[in-house]
Amino acid sequence: MAELRPHHRAVDRIAEILEAVVTEPSGLTLTQLALRLEAPVSSVQKLVNGLVAVGYLEEDDKRFRLGAAPYLLAMRSGQRLVSTVGHSDLVDLHTRSGLSAVLAVRTGDTSVYADWAGTDDPFNYLTVQQLRTPLPETAVGRILLAFTPDRERHSLVSARYPSDPSAALALLTELSSIREAGYTMGDSGPMLRGIASVAAPVWEQGLVVGAVALAGPHDKAVDRLPELVNLLLDALHKFSRRRVN
Repeated sequence: MAELRPHHRAVDRIAEILEAVVTEPSGLTLTQLALRLEAPVSSVQKLVNGLVAVGYLEEDDKRFRLGAAPYLLAMRSGQRLVSTVGHSDLVDLHTRSGLSAVLAVRTGDTSVYADWAGTDDPFNYLTVQQLRTPLPETAVGRILLAFTPDRERHSLVSARYPSDPSAALALLTELSSIREAGYTMGDSGPMLRGIASVAAPVWEQGLVVGAVALAGPHDKAVDRLPELVNLLLDALHKFSRRRVN
């Protein structure tokens, strides 16, 4: 069973650099990277130089962008994080619901939006400013957290609320309800205030590999949540019967 792993400062910093440049097609200068990471320019420069040397970053006119190496790794692996839900499926869900449709996957104690259709300014701002989002702070994140193995889920919640057992218990109770129902609906969470959503897990080969949500402004979506749950669950059931490559 997976357990929480300790962070490594240099690895975290490298991940932060890569995740910063991936949100900026025109690239970031060394100074901009240092400001984003709240780190000294000298320490960031050493890591950036190393990443350029091995092809994970490329430099053009003193601006740094993602290099070819990450794409080559993804290509060579031949793997997709989620095989049964494609972009066209999210477009179809957006068209049928009139709301944003998003797909998220889990990375450690955070969720990352892997694909989306019909999104609005708050969501687009979030994906540019913050690639990773703490699991409890969005509907898709709580879905991903709810379906982690018991021991790992308890460790993640404990790490989230190390000195607030009542908050930890409240979250665990909510996660238990999500597992029992197979979905969550209501306010998305503190990361996207004023947004109502429904979210449900993506199952592949007996495992939850992602989460899909339909979300929109509270006054536009909240009265439709039961209808949206049925729409989303029906779609995900159909997706789950596709062959996984």
